[in-house]
Amino acid sequence: MLSVYLCEDNPAQLEHYTEIVQRYIMINDYDMKIQLATPSPRALLTQLQQDQPKYALFFLDIEFPAEDMSGLEAAIAVRQQLGFAEIVFVTTHSEMALLTFERKVEPMDFIVKDLGRVQVDQKLRENIDYGYQRYTTYLANTENLFRYTIGGRTFSLPMGDVYFVATAETPHKVSVHAVSQLVEFPGYLKDIADAYPDLYRVDKSFLVNLDNVSGLDAENRRLIFPNGDQTDVATRKFHAVKTLVQKHLKAREGDNR
Repeated sequence: MLSVYLCEDNPAQLEHYTEIVQRYIMINDYDMKIQLATPSPRALLTQLQQDQPKYALFFLDIEFPAEDMSGLEAAIAVRQQLGFAEIVFVTTHSEMALLTFERKVEPMDFIVKDLGRVQVDQKLRENIDYGYQRYTTYLANTENLFRYTIGGRTFSLPMGDVYFVATAETPHKVSVHAVSQLVEFPGYLKDIADAYPDLYRVDKSFLVNLDNVSGLDAENRRLIFPNGDQTDVATRKFHAVKTLVQKHLKAREGDNR
């Protein structure tokens, strides 16, 4: 998922930008989420320290007269903290554009508020599109992805985020259960099993990412996942699955020490 952060000290503008971004994400069904909309650069950095995103898109003002930190300083800190961060400045200070490059911030865009609300809104939408495109391209080049198609559009998410894939109640459809989403799409479990051998078939209705199993209910022969979801395990496969799960859980405990 691509996390989105907005930082703007004008309350009306912050509310408006947040609404524009949220609506556009929903319209396009992007795997994005607004994590924070704040008037304070310091609050932004605190949030990042407490819950650091793997991939992020920022819309930042530059001048914050009531704060002890500028948007530019916040952007520099973001660059130091995050591996993947797309930064868009939204400001009246067009003269600051050169400075952002001199400070090696490398923003994706620089939106000047003087363009007027209509053009600024359009620029926000364009940068959501472009930021999401860069995010998906980065994933395709660096991560093992799970892909699915809905209505002719192909979507993807990191395999590491997938909990399991299950046969859906709707005929000829399956559902993928992941860290941040649950999606139903046309398909057959057999085809997915062939395409993604890392997913383990524990039952006729479930393909499981064993790396994400958080617990085992031996009495009811069920696997438990971090969000509380559970899957059945076929009786004839339970011993083998139990051995594999215990091995994965033990290895994970060792990594956390």
